[in-house]
Amino acid sequence: MLAIAIVETMAASAVLPQFEQEIVSPAPEKTSRLRPALLLELLIHARLLILFLGAVECRFGNTDRGDVYGSDAVQYLDIARAFQQHDLHSALNPLWSQGYPALLAAARPLFPAGPVGDWRDTRTINFAIFAADYSAFLFLLTGLLRTRKNESAGTTVLLWSSALGLFLVTQVCIGQVSHVSPDILVNTLFFAACGLLVRILNPTARQAIRSSLKSSLLLGLTLGLGFLAKAVFLVLGCGLLAFFVLALWKKRRSLKPVLAAAAVFAVIVCAYGAVLSRATGHLTLGEAGSINYAWHVNRLQKWVHWQGGTQPADQAWPKASIAKFAQWQSSPPDFGRPTHPTAILQTSPTIYSFAAPIHATYAPYFDPPYFYAGYHHLFRWRYQLIALVKNFGDFAQVVLTQPLLIAFGITFLVLTAGRFRRQFLPTLRHHWFFPAVSAFGIAIYLPVHLEGRYLAGFIAVLGLSLLIAALEMPLSTTRLRAAALLVLLGFTGSLVRYQLPVWRNLGQHKSPSTNIEWLRGQALLAQHLPANSPIAVINWTPNLQSDWAYIAQAEITSEIASPQDMDLFWQSSPEQQQRTLDAFRHAGAVAVIAINKPPSAGDSAWQHLPKTDLWIHRL
Repeated sequence: MLAIAIVETMAASAVLPQFEQEIVSPAPEKTSRLRPALLLELLIHARLLILFLGAVECRFGNTDRGDVYGSDAVQYLDIARAFQQHDLHSALNPLWSQGYPALLAAARPLFPAGPVGDWRDTRTINFAIFAADYSAFLFLLTGLLRTRKNESAGTTVLLWSSALGLFLVTQVCIGQVSHVSPDILVNTLFFAACGLLVRILNPTARQAIRSSLKSSLLLGLTLGLGFLAKAVFLVLGCGLLAFFVLALWKKRRSLKPVLAAAAVFAVIVCAYGAVLSRATGHLTLGEAGSINYAWHVNRLQKWVHWQGGTQPADQAWPKASIAKFAQWQSSPPDFGRPTHPTAILQTSPTIYSFAAPIHATYAPYFDPPYFYAGYHHLFRWRYQLIALVKNFGDFAQVVLTQPLLIAFGITFLVLTAGRFRRQFLPTLRHHWFFPAVSAFGIAIYLPVHLEGRYLAGFIAVLGLSLLIAALEMPLSTTRLRAAALLVLLGFTGSLVRYQLPVWRNLGQHKSPSTNIEWLRGQALLAQHLPANSPIAVINWTPNLQSDWAYIAQAEITSEIASPQDMDLFWQSSPEQQQRTLDAFRHAGAVAVIAINKPPSAGDSAWQHLPKTDLWIHRL
């Protein structure tokens, strides 16, 4: 819980004193200012509303796949379970980071054993992170507000309302509190790091050098915790420190603060790297970047069962024209061969087996670097250009499907139109730091792969910092009112579009107990297989997202995983089916689970699991 505790401490030590000293206390009237007591009252109501909406989304939100936990969730849950069982070898994973699962594991004893306790654990931790996320955003926001010169009532109201609306939309509508992933934790630590940076770079008259040094050490700790939460924070943290150096140099200040932050950050990164390297058997700081580059840019076969070589062009690329531009057939890449691929027990139908030196619900996707070891890394500019064009399109889709973000763009144009455009550029040069930092965060993902939840924190800081810069100009009341109306319309549009399904779930009393994945898991639990039992699965696709198997505490160790092989098995003779079942048994499976078994296929040993589409054959 260290990351959440740090954020809450910073909020208490920075946000609340600022309210007491700068909001509640009377201030000299340079311009028409909003009554402090009214502003504080509005902020209290806004906090309650934001936390309430976050709690509702956390409890009743739809995951991206409609499952109990969502895509990639089982991998983080497996790491949390490994922590609980003191299995550090399985917990130290080079692809999926340990920070978020460690929080889940730390809170798990507070809840009853079993699937219900697991689910409550994720809801509680996700909401706690969201509350810390909001505190960190306030910590950043109040720091940025101290740097502005235009403190008129109109700009103050517009800034606060726009900032809180931007937070709610990016963190709830885009980020999704209900999603079991570290992304909101990453946003929290990014907001906290930016909040510390704005205070270090713009110290008040009361702030001593010693306080600045303390903030710098805390910045290094925050960046280190961010790296433990998600590997991308290594690049992001180095970028933040580089911008920090540039900002101090422009202000002609000592570099001691950045050296202090960099030292703490380096200690955490190196210590984690040493532990992870020992667990994996080779020197590494994590392999998320390399494996994702291979999948998304070089078009190495995703996500499992790579046996070497390249895919056909029609599978590797979405369109024939793109494959032709990539010269996939005329100059195919040499990816090499995996050192320890998933084993093929038989063909016709193809059976994959993947017992690995780890405990996980589905090992091939839990530890792809292990199964893809031996891949030849390469760079081809054509592949990179294709990825950049695709990711720019994905980024545009994230922005253009959010009414509030569209409204922010139009608002920015309204505020900087005409003669104000010439005034805005000098203002932006003064407020360059946070637009640059947030743009850098977005740019990290552009060459490889991006999703809206990855960018939510960067979009929030970019929009907020640009708005603060625009509102430094002496704007007319008409422009401010037009901007406020646009923001209100955009905010309403985003809430209606993305929160109506959540409220529909609330009205229907949605519960995980009605989800097909939950029903499958509970039905398999009722079979009383020993915990962590190895099972085989017959399905039309690889079992990457198997919430049901995690709920049942089963480990999938072999599978039939294509429509063709699935049909081939059910259409084969009883003798051939028995040979396939024997192959599963020899691979260590104690039972075979079939999904959507044809009603008339198979022998009488297949037992249907009630209220599900699962069938079990004990071996």
